[in-house]
Amino acid sequence: MRPDRATLVYCNRVRELWKDIPMIIGGVEASLRRMAHYDFWSDSVRRSILVDSRSDILVFGMGELAVADVAAALADGRAAGDIREIPGTCWKTHNCDNAKDAVVLPSYENVKADKRLFAQAFKRFYLEQNHVRGSRLIQDQGPWHIVHNRPSRPLTEKEMDVIYGLPYTRMWHPDYEKSGGVPALEEVRFSITSHRGCFGECAFCAISSHQGRIIQRRSDESMIAEAKMYKKMSGFKGIYTM
Repeated sequence: MRPDRATLVYCNRVRELWKDIPMIIGGVEASLRRMAHYDFWSDSVRRSILVDSRSDILVFGMGELAVADVAAALADGRAAGDIREIPGTCWKTHNCDNAKDAVVLPSYENVKADKRLFAQAFKRFYLEQNHVRGSRLIQDQGPWHIVHNRPSRPLTEKEMDVIYGLPYTRMWHPDYEKSGGVPALEEVRFSITSHRGCFGECAFCAISSHQGRIIQRRSDESMIAEAKMYKKMSGFKGIYTM
């Protein structure tokens, strides 16, 4: 039911139907494709998904803080294209003077043509993923320049407890009922998230690029409360995963 590169497909359809509506993208797909990046499916370097999706703002990382700040700015009547200061977001501009403080990364065209330059650009991008000392970044993507703000700060234990204490349904969307549901959900339906982030920097893993390198944890009380809730749910067989 979901197309390949779902964010690109859905966002471009939204643009066709609703034209200038404010559009903010996020999640794993957007986070890992926020700057010029290697795409396995096409075996090529692609532009930032913010350009190709025709969105206004990209929220990277887990996003709770940035989403709330973006929503507050929109509620205050600000245009999506003018929201440029929020940590944990990327935005686009035609004028580099709008980000004079940014570190300039090699352009999309250059990293696409030179693997060594691509690696150098990624290293610089990676080293700036720090909410305290990280610099703003900018990269020429052809029709736009993409500006990458420093990451959001890590969540506190109390904030983590609030987020994981929300009343999630823990079920697939009703549209999937006619096709028998989502089998993969059964693997994680009774899973308890204890923490976020990883300092390991393993080359094969993208967790640090999405969740950050700083460990953020939940309280024991929060995790115990979730475990007790699972005991009351239909289908629970006494097995938890972490």
